[in-house]
Amino acid sequence: MTPLFESFLESVIFWGTLALYYVAILTWMARTHARQGKKKPDLLPLVMLAFPIGIAIGYARIGVLPHWLFFPGEVAFVVGTGFTLWSYSILGQYVSPYVLALPEHKIIQAGPYRYIRHPGYLGQIVAHVGLGLALQSWVAVVIMLAMMAGFAVYRIRNEEAFLGSELGDSYLSYMQTTKRFVPFVF
Repeated sequence: MTPLFESFLESVIFWGTLALYYVAILTWMARTHARQGKKKPDLLPLVMLAFPIGIAIGYARIGVLPHWLFFPGEVAFVVGTGFTLWSYSILGQYVSPYVLALPEHKIIQAGPYRYIRHPGYLGQIVAHVGLGLALQSWVAVVIMLAMMAGFAVYRIRNEEAFLGSELGDSYLSYMQTTKRFVPFVF
């Protein structure tokens, strides 16, 4: 059986970036939960299972891809995560793991939100694909992409319906001037 990572350095890079990802996401979720209180459960914890499932598939060496995809995969994982965190930082107090509208909710149209309505989900999809590539398994890529894309479609539909009803014409106007996600996907 071929090892997943050819060197100790690759193993450190992989597990280090994954640990930083989880620290960033869990810190964001804890801060948001403390600020916004307990809300209706969501699928976000379920989607976070995509990583352990993908890792298990990678270590089982199912659907093996060439080893050279490790570093481009890690770069895509970091870039996708960075894009997500940047997008969420622009939302500020309005970012939430829950679908909700806060009092005096404003529509953010800065940064990537000027062009697309859900750049955080785009970043997460890139990160999930990148992690699957770093695991050097096309099966891991497909499963992780399917889980994240399914979550994104579910959340986008719920968010847009909810924000359209809560924020009214201002959100509906914003929806007409931006792409839902990326033109070729949604």
